[in-house]
Amino acid sequence: MLPLSPTGLESEGDEIFTMTSKDGDFTVAKSSSEPVEAAKFPKDMIFEQDPEQILSAILPLYFNGQLLRQMQESVASELAARMTAMQAATDNASDLIKLLTQQMNRQRQAAITQEISEIVAGANS
Repeated sequence: MLPLSPTGLESEGDEIFTMTSKDGDFTVAKSSSEPVEAAKFPKDMIFEQDPEQILSAILPLYFNGQLLRQMQESVASELAARMTAMQAATDNASDLIKLLTQQMNRQRQAAITQEISEIVAGANS
């Protein structure tokens, strides 16, 4: 969830696992790293609060925002899937109505033709 690069955050002996795909299969690549020196801040930089306090105040808000975004995307995806399914059902129902109407008209026309043939045959005899 954090868009942070793993470099610069490692402690000594940390192992970083990266999931990759190779030839269509998932593989896990493992790398270990040496400790990295902390970034040096300019001496004239003034923090109103300790950087750890700022980070500990911002991270919960960031995580809450990310979770909310993921839930909203999930709901939007579900609604889009429902809308697509309903559109497909409507199209199928329209096609079925058209097919059944054609079959009914053919049967009606066949019945009319049958009656006319019987009337003509009766008149000729």
